[in-house]
Amino acid sequence: MADGNQSQQTQWPIVWVAFGAGIVVATHLGKLPPAMPEIRLALDAGLVTGGWIASMISCTGFALGLVAGSVADRIGQRRILIFGLIAMTAGSLLGAFAQSGEVMLASRFIEGLGFTSVTITGAGMITHVTADGDRKWALGIWSSYVPVGFSVMLIAGALILDAWGWRTLWLISSGITVIWAGIVLKVTAGWRRRQSSDVSTSSMLDNLTKCLASPGALLVAGCFALYAAQHISMMAWLPSYMREVYGSGTLVAATIPAIVLMFNAIGNWFSAWAMGRGMSCWALLAIGAIGMGLSQIGIFSAILPDTARLGFAIMFGIFGGMVPAAALGSVATYTPSPSQIGTMNGLMVMGTNTGMLFGPPAAAAVRASTGNWHDVVWLMVSLAAVGFVLAILSRGRERRANAVRFAV
Repeated sequence: MADGNQSQQTQWPIVWVAFGAGIVVATHLGKLPPAMPEIRLALDAGLVTGGWIASMISCTGFALGLVAGSVADRIGQRRILIFGLIAMTAGSLLGAFAQSGEVMLASRFIEGLGFTSVTITGAGMITHVTADGDRKWALGIWSSYVPVGFSVMLIAGALILDAWGWRTLWLISSGITVIWAGIVLKVTAGWRRRQSSDVSTSSMLDNLTKCLASPGALLVAGCFALYAAQHISMMAWLPSYMREVYGSGTLVAATIPAIVLMFNAIGNWFSAWAMGRGMSCWALLAIGAIGMGLSQIGIFSAILPDTARLGFAIMFGIFGGMVPAAALGSVATYTPSPSQIGTMNGLMVMGTNTGMLFGPPAAAAVRASTGNWHDVVWLMVSLAAVGFVLAILSRGRERRANAVRFAV
């Protein structure tokens, strides 16, 4: 992919404000797990309904991620990013006043619209404003927005829950998000006038067709989906698992997933560092899948001591963190031209949201049918195994795409 920004300096203020927007929307993922028991009780929601509440924020990304990316290519990344932050604010406000599981599902759907908008355009903006030598590193940093935002809110959310309850937490999240929307407006105001060369003049159908015609990109999106199914299921249900099986308090049950997420960010940054030194995206995807599968066997083991299972949880975070950075780093490899960056990012977001949508309900269904959290491991390991196979299949596609890219 040839990019007109190759000779320009990286616009770091825009990179960091986009990264901050990703962190802010990720806090809306992290606010739910510690609050799930109280929300289920207040709204009279069952276990599987709780799983859909956890994953509904991803429904829009699953259904519309690819189209949303193409829309962003057509009308500009900045506008969609700001729209996403406003939508996230509105969804959180609705959830704060929900009196039923159905209303909470609707609020999470609206939050999902905002989440999808921000995650597609944040990566797209960073791709457009970075010099060629900084791009993979910057996208690797961007890929850590979920573990950073999620982990911060797990801890902060648990403290707010103990003091004021989950409805106050939802209101605070709304306030933070709308404030960041104002910051984005100010910091990116100058960039708005320089976007014209990055806006696609092709039709949406043409953009979609070109990106979907890349088998390698589809395989990478599949890897991203399988990673997300494992990752979000673990983060959504680990607090409930700890409280049910070990009788942990709210803060302790939130702290362990937060620690895992911090190490997930380390995995993101390691993957970005490795790509910057020439390591292939497919190899990072494969290593991440193997590591996630093996570490989950240890996490759900009933015979290992707590310290060993914590060590496996940290390993799960590190290996898992390698996948999103590699998936997003491959966007530059597979995108036909800079004007389709949003569409290709939309494909990746669609992949990860597919996993985030179906993962938690699937894990909840296994738990509900077997009556044992430990049996969930077989579902998770199967997902990891398929992710490894897809990564291996993408090897030749990535090599051919790189050969064409560098030949151009």
